[in-house]
Amino acid sequence: MKKENYITFDKYLNNELSNLELITFEEQLNSDADFKQEFEIYKALETSLSSKYENEEKEKALRNTLSNLGSKYIKPENSTKKKGEIISLLNYKQYMVAASIALLIGFFLFNNGEPVYGDFSNHNSLELVVRSDNNETVIRAQEAFNSKNYKEALTYLTQLSNSNDIEIELYKGICYLELNSYADADIIFDEISNGNSAFKNNASWYKALSMLKQEQFEACKYVLQTIPESADEYKQAKKLLRKL
Repeated sequence: MKKENYITFDKYLNNELSNLELITFEEQLNSDADFKQEFEIYKALETSLSSKYENEEKEKALRNTLSNLGSKYIKPENSTKKKGEIISLLNYKQYMVAASIALLIGFFLFNNGEPVYGDFSNHNSLELVVRSDNNETVIRAQEAFNSKNYKEALTYLTQLSNSNDIEIELYKGICYLELNSYADADIIFDEISNGNSAFKNNASWYKALSMLKQEQFEACKYVLQTIPESADEYKQAKKLLRKL
């Protein structure tokens, strides 16, 4: 049972997989019985725990789900097998299903509390080299940011900074945010989100993430609600709003 599988399951259920990821996922679902069983358990638990928040019937819903899972996945073995083999295999199946359920409950309970910045801080790679003359500072800025060395990246981006390059300013803001320099980050995000550049919605999303990281949840909600449906960030914004 890998946590990475659960993240993939969540993305699938929320229609967040790319076309290639979706094809790969569905192929594995059809060819790997264990993977499919794990997904079915995950989907059932998500339904039950979502029901907890919407209908306040956590205990009843979860009990029914676990009961159904037990009857669905723990099947009687072929009667021609020796009794000792049947008991051993049955116990093994019970253990594996119980372990799956326990892991998933822990995963859900952890992730269904207040959302955290790390759940949503998946930055797009910085790609400045393709539009430059292979300037050494540009190359180092890009390499530092993409390797998550935000302090070094900020140094190089500051050297490159000018008021006409909104993308560099945005990535400076991200570096400040990662370094917990919230005031500096928010100044940049506010300036860009109040403008009319192609990065306007990106900046609003990062302003919301800044509020999330500072645990200013109401402010985070307010900013998220300003992100239009046409924005690339809209789906993530809606997902974060549901968790707040």
